[in-house]
Amino acid sequence: MLCLRIHRGLIDHNADPGWLQIKAGHAARFFEGELLTHFQAEEECLFPAMRELPDAAPIIEELLAEHKKIRLLIDQLGPGGSLASTLKEFADTLEAHIRKEERELFPIYEQQASPKTMSRVEHSIFGLIGSASQPRDPELLK
Repeated sequence: MLCLRIHRGLIDHNADPGWLQIKAGHAARFFEGELLTHFQAEEECLFPAMRELPDAAPIIEELLAEHKKIRLLIDQLGPGGSLASTLKEFADTLEAHIRKEERELFPIYEQQASPKTMSRVEHSIFGLIGSASQPRDPELLK
């Protein structure tokens, strides 16, 4: 939802410094409050469990590179940067990242991971982020 709000907002507000600052703040808070823990769950729980599954390793490497890129983009949202282009790149990268997980990584996991592995991964992730069914700060998605 944050990506959608950024994409739509940039159409009308790409030259509005106030709007750009607000959305940059939202992106940074979303990163700190949601994405960091999500990345940690993937990097510490899911990806190691999937490394040996056929076809998973290249996708995992791409996703790890995207994690790094998203972290760098968040760092660039501070003062002095080109907020409009950085916000667009952040939203584009995060949206593509989510789609890659949904369309490429998760089907491999669902088809090839053993029930024992799935149970172990689920338990580990739940220990880090709980059910994650609701964002911690829904205001960021408006």
